[in-house]
Amino acid sequence: MSRLNFQQAGQGPVLVMLHGLFGSLDNFRSVSLHMERTLSVVRMDLPGHGLSPSLPRLSIEAMAEEVLEEVSRLGLREYHLLGHSLGGKVALCMAGHPDAHHLQSLCVVDIAPKQYPPHHQAVLDALQSLDLQTLTDRREADNRLRTAIPDAGVRAFLLKSLFRHESGRFRWRFDLDRLAEDYPLICQPPTISKRIETPALFIKGGSSDYLSAADEPTIKAVCTQPSVKEIEGAGHWPHAEKPAQFTRICLEFLSHV
Repeated sequence: MSRLNFQQAGQGPVLVMLHGLFGSLDNFRSVSLHMERTLSVVRMDLPGHGLSPSLPRLSIEAMAEEVLEEVSRLGLREYHLLGHSLGGKVALCMAGHPDAHHLQSLCVVDIAPKQYPPHHQAVLDALQSLDLQTLTDRREADNRLRTAIPDAGVRAFLLKSLFRHESGRFRWRFDLDRLAEDYPLICQPPTISKRIETPALFIKGGSSDYLSAADEPTIKAVCTQPSVKEIEGAGHWPHAEKPAQFTRICLEFLSHV
């Protein structure tokens, strides 16, 4: 497989950042600007997202294998790992992989290592029903998606990945058909082959229901050193909604591992 797309900037200990479903490395752009003052930040597009190539099977495990390979190709001897939502599941899978020898710490943002109901099925259906061949601009796409996806913020997030191809037609930067096909695999808990012994921080959005106190036993079953921080007033995207607080929590955690 060709290499995953990534951007690296800053100096210091290495932090690899993985975005969530339908996202790209740009999702962490604002918080990484602050982190790059003291860290070497590697923002990476997951397989099937952004400018990274896709896979025949977009399972959590397959994505984790590809990111581990990219980390190896980059020659990272020691690194910290942060993942949001789907990226958090991929990060957990990586941290629990027998080959994760050089991982120094793990930060998981608003996700737990468990099975989730198909929250995104309506979004996938709406995106697949959008006829890109007849689309003239993003505003028209936004109008067509409005009924199925009433949250303007969610639509704006999705439309960041809509671009006009050199053919003149619009396309998605994520592999929509493969994600739709393999969505049941993405809902599954990540495979964690060995207990995660590195320090692990779970960051919860206070207004989000993705991570709750009921998940504590599941987290402790796979992590030997877990801690949880909650960001009040933030939903499922705390890095976008409360970037200053999110950055402060991350940097404080990383400074003590």
